[in-house]
Amino acid sequence: MKKLLMMVLLMTIGIVSANAQEVYKEVLRMAEEDLNNPKSTLEMKKIATFKIDELSYMAMKVRDDMMSDTTNVAQMNEAVKLLNEQAVALYEFITIYLERLGKTKKVKERELVNAHFKKISIENPLFNDMDKELVLSYFDNPKSITQFSLDTDWLKAVEEAKKK
Repeated sequence: MKKLLMMVLLMTIGIVSANAQEVYKEVLRMAEEDLNNPKSTLEMKKIATFKIDELSYMAMKVRDDMMSDTTNVAQMNEAVKLLNEQAVALYEFITIYLERLGKTKKVKERELVNAHFKKISIENPLFNDMDKELVLSYFDNPKSITQFSLDTDWLKAVEEAKKK
């Protein structure tokens, strides 16, 4: 949580502008650190794997959808900004989700929290990707802790998660 607040603070005051992909790379680095840490639990590794896959998916989609003309600097800057914002929002969404799960005592309550966050994820697509097998690979996996769509606008999802 402290890392997230620090990243948001840095973004707010503009210090991160030194390297355009600093935020995205930091969120990716933290997820990779959790995945490779021998002290991480299996659950932490599963969540880290989701974050890495989601960040990779977003980067691929941004590259394919928005950066076909690499000579357009403004378009490239917008794409990097999108990745940075989405990476922070992804981190925040998962933090909110895990906090809500942690506050539940009963299995039924956990199921309701999970269903609510899944619904938020699926109802806020970012790319409208038609490759449902890929997009729903975590969503349809009952063994996944983070049963979310890869094609999620995490900024909208966070706002929705904060409402309820």
